[in-house]
Amino acid sequence: MLKLALMATNHTWLPDQMEALDRSGFSALYVVDHPQFPILSPWPFLAWAAARTTRLRLGTHVTGVPFHSPQSLAKQVATVDILSGGRAVVGLGTGYEHEDFEPYGYPMLPFRERAEQLEECMQILRSFWTQETTDFAGKHYQLTGGAKFEPKPVQQPHPPMLVGFNTSGVLMKVAARQADGMNTWQLGAAAVAPLADEFRQLADASGRKAGDLAVTADVVFARGATAEGATELAHMIRDRARGWGRATRSTNWDASGVLHGDADNMVEQAQAFARAGVSELTVSIGTPEDMLWFAESVIPRAAKG
Repeated sequence: MLKLALMATNHTWLPDQMEALDRSGFSALYVVDHPQFPILSPWPFLAWAAARTTRLRLGTHVTGVPFHSPQSLAKQVATVDILSGGRAVVGLGTGYEHEDFEPYGYPMLPFRERAEQLEECMQILRSFWTQETTDFAGKHYQLTGGAKFEPKPVQQPHPPMLVGFNTSGVLMKVAARQADGMNTWQLGAAAVAPLADEFRQLADASGRKAGDLAVTADVVFARGATAEGATELAHMIRDRARGWGRATRSTNWDASGVLHGDADNMVEQAQAFARAGVSELTVSIGTPEDMLWFAESVIPRAAKG
């Protein structure tokens, strides 16, 4: 069964909606992590949300590893997992927007080095959450002296970690080795399907059980839009993302990555993702009215597909 989750790129409207969201058919709430965005800090907000929900999984799509020390991030995720009774999900990425880095004191390493940094961070997070002490000798992080980490998260062996990527390559390989799943942003079902297949093959080759790994996808929401309007929206977001520093080959976006039109069309689009092997589809919604409409008009039918 396909799960439908809510993405809030600006979650300042959510505090008055948490109870309604928790009662809805959404499977999870995800928020973003961009230092330059005028938004609440993601993990403190999710800790607050944990106290106002009982069912929703809570996480990020995605947390930028360069903006957090492994210890700080591990503690924040563990805090949300404990306060929520085991509902934390941590999406991880390398960051890509130039304005998120140097203006805030974060060095923007070359992409491949940020991918190395991501993998090292994941190894440290896993060790903090599962081992009594942690030592680590890496290129980007060095921990000596037997770091202790308490309290541990509720989920065993640890909260699920997803890696965000839109193309095959180095991040997919990191995910296949280290992650509990993959996450794409604004790709259509036809583009996600071959990535999911390759991801599973790489996981199998790494000695992991590909069937245990999640395939998740994030899409944009444009209620009432025509296919032409959805294409215009996708291209507008594409051009903005490229201007911010995102690679051209990661931003080949069109209407297939935008849930648009009426409820019937959105259900059909969502079911295409299910057929492509996606287990959870996350929809970026920006108003309480659209959140409630989607929960009532789309989720009951799309989830059955």
